[in-house]
Amino acid sequence: MFARGTRTLTVVALAGIVGCSGGGSAPGGGTTVPATAPPIAAAPVTSSPSPATAAPTATPPTSATPTATPTATPTTVPTATPVPGTLTASPTSLSFTSSTAQTFVATETGYAGAINVASAAPTSCTGIATFSPTTANGPSASIAVTPVAAGTCAIVVTDANGQRANVSITVTTTTGTISSVGRRL
Repeated sequence: MFARGTRTLTVVALAGIVGCSGGGSAPGGGTTVPATAPPIAAAPVTSSPSPATAAPTATPPTSATPTATPTATPTTVPTATPVPGTLTASPTSLSFTSSTAQTFVATETGYAGAINVASAAPTSCTGIATFSPTTANGPSASIAVTPVAAGTCAIVVTDANGQRANVSITVTTTTGTISSVGRRL
């Protein structure tokens, strides 16, 4: 009669009320209802909201959930690498009249690399003067020059950046012997 899985409530009304007075043959003066009396048709009852129950209302849209403001993470700010200065030599020339060594200073501000010292072509200092050290670290290096024999030459100072500085070397010797033998005329 009904589809399976649906719930229905069947209400059956009885044809009489038990315990009523008003004649009848039932003990206690009531009316008897025959056992074969057909039941009154039952109607399915479905559930619906009662007027006292509020109808569902739409849920308002939720506002955006506030998010935490990001906190800046401190970072190390790179320090600027100093730009190397100009490679210089001071003094730019050395003159020797004795065998005493002299020095010059090669300087390059902001430079910590190698400073190289060599004879400048085409006038090699071989046999004229020696120098030491031939390599030093910047920003400043003192170079000792020792005269060997009369002549002129040039020393070149270089760095890893391709810069050059020249130092001119002049060695003058005055040697001679004075004889104690008298001269005859």
